[in-house]
Amino acid sequence: MRIGGSARYYAELKTQQDVQEAWQFAQEKSIPMIVLGAGSNTVFADGTIEALVVTIKASALEINGTTVRAEAGLPLATLVAKLAAHNLDLSALTGIPGTVGGATFGNAGQGPQGVWLDHFIDRVTAFADGAWRSFTRSECAFRYRESVFKGMASPLIWEVLLEVPSRPKAEVEAEITRLLKKRLESQPHTRTAGSCFKALPDGTPAWKAIDAAGLKGLKAGDLQVSEKHANFLINTGKGTFADVCALIETIRTRTQTPLALEMRLIEEAGTLLA
Repeated sequence: MRIGGSARYYAELKTQQDVQEAWQFAQEKSIPMIVLGAGSNTVFADGTIEALVVTIKASALEINGTTVRAEAGLPLATLVAKLAAHNLDLSALTGIPGTVGGATFGNAGQGPQGVWLDHFIDRVTAFADGAWRSFTRSECAFRYRESVFKGMASPLIWEVLLEVPSRPKAEVEAEITRLLKKRLESQPHTRTAGSCFKALPDGTPAWKAIDAAGLKGLKAGDLQVSEKHANFLINTGKGTFADVCALIETIRTRTQTPLALEMRLIEEAGTLLA
């Protein structure tokens, strides 16, 4: 979206030792540690963010039959493509931006009735509450766009163990092509942070509520509700964090619907804006 300032501290983490040192640094400074995947679904405030922002650079991939171990820094699109080459079908996650870690944190996937990443997860290794832990799928408490990690202070997902169904490479690649075409036709591919709101509790997609209120094209400063897909906010010029917040508030007011955010809005203090 190209909005936001700079972090007071930033680190790229390549090893588990890096993770522990970053966490200790944040503890000593009494500042939040914010884990950033590829930057999708996250918007930072303008100005200096008083936090340690970290990205995971570990991106190893191991495939043993239908069992897959993927490190958190691996782009999700790369995972989908590489598994297809090994006759493994993760095509349901085609076109979703971000990394394996970010996708696990937010249980990325299709809509409320569709396929999500947790359908394939067996176990997650994460640094949580100051210690390394291995979480079973059940312990991850996955739901639509939710996981146990969202309720923790600065959790850092390191790797994921998956069980992926086999399917002929040609069929998987054909499905990937079909889904990519569908996304290109239905979603904007410009300065956006991805889907803004979660689906409603009854499963209705957020875009339907926004579209029904006639809000496509609505602007706040240089931020605009996409004409192509009403659940995407696009930066048409020099949009600011304040523009994002104002547009979100206007959408919520005019739809008269309790729309829950899917995006993360990070304030200057490093705190999450609801």
